[in-house]
Amino acid sequence: MGNPPSLLPAKRGGAFRFFRLVSVGLALFSCLHPSHAQEDDRLDFKYMYYGDKNGVWNHTPAFTFLKALSFRWKFQWNQEFDAVSGASRRLGMRNVGRQGDHDLVLDGITGASKREIRHSEQAGISFADKGRQGSASFYYSDESDYTSYSPSVSGSWDFNQRNTTLGGALSVFFDNLHPQGAFSGLGGDRTLISGTLSLTQIVSPTTLVSMTANSIRSSGALGHPYNPVVLADGALLIESLPAGKTSYALAGQIIQGYAWGDRRGSVHLDARYYRDTWYLSSQTGEVQVYQYYSDQGYLRLRSRLYRQTPAAFAKEGYAGNEVYRTADIRYFGFSSLTLGLKWASVFPDGWAEKAWLPDRWDIAYDHGMRDTRGDEGGPGPFTHYQLFPKSEFYAQGVFMLGIGFDL
Repeated sequence: MGNPPSLLPAKRGGAFRFFRLVSVGLALFSCLHPSHAQEDDRLDFKYMYYGDKNGVWNHTPAFTFLKALSFRWKFQWNQEFDAVSGASRRLGMRNVGRQGDHDLVLDGITGASKREIRHSEQAGISFADKGRQGSASFYYSDESDYTSYSPSVSGSWDFNQRNTTLGGALSVFFDNLHPQGAFSGLGGDRTLISGTLSLTQIVSPTTLVSMTANSIRSSGALGHPYNPVVLADGALLIESLPAGKTSYALAGQIIQGYAWGDRRGSVHLDARYYRDTWYLSSQTGEVQVYQYYSDQGYLRLRSRLYRQTPAAFAKEGYAGNEVYRTADIRYFGFSSLTLGLKWASVFPDGWAEKAWLPDRWDIAYDHGMRDTRGDEGGPGPFTHYQLFPKSEFYAQGVFMLGIGFDL
């Protein structure tokens, strides 16, 4: 169970500090490297803000840098930073954190501050030539109590006069959870191996159909010790989960283009079914409509419906003698509905000719509602670590703003 010790650095961040320095050097080198396809070079900035009814917020600035090294090869760097409030929610203590207007008060169980800074980096290189595409990347993320790194490869092949595309991908994640405070030492290593196969078929000039199959094998420390189980007498027990899990997912998509007057648009229909060896299953349906109102400006409407059944061991209450137990809402049943709007366009002609000004922009907002059961609001313990009465419908909002540069 867990990863071989040699796969994780003895001192967190040591090997990866070297990786970041090398990758940054490659990014700087690619800026100076003569390119044969400068029109493909770009830099995109994205800002995301998340908020929910728990008073939890998240600010995420991110950027993507893409550099064409030749007609066939491209280099890409993805960078994200997160500033999070109440990432672990309340964790069993009342009048702590956002709910008690004590942003900087240490959590009563973990001993950690409610504010947290995270960062992640991903460096990748891709190849494309005559309908064949391949890519390889390395991802790394770090926060105060969690470290993850992942190598991945993918490839695809166009055939049947490029009307059919067969693709595949493989990713391996090596994660280490190292809790702080009262839960120090209760984390551990986990490994996730993800394999994906996809098939895309152009049915007509305006219709595309695709199917994707995915399987993930997870092993090691799969739980989250910051979510202790609260018994009826108020006692706390550490979460206990199986040491392994295999999940399967099958997804399908239909994209249908259309013309509305002299403006084009498209409808995207997505469906996905998921099941794992913990007997948790889910169904997802999503509809997106893109409507262009100019050559490069469009509106996108989005609606997503999700339904999940609980894992076999998820219970509303525990006696304390169960082999497996959890209070993590991810393993309980719930339904959700997400509605979203996105507006994207380019800046006026001549704007981007001025040095270092962006060429395009987009703004989006997604609002999600979820019927997760939560706190009764009384003095007793609660089950699912939500900070609102069971009669309320959980709601969260995500705001996104992006600008892009064509270098």
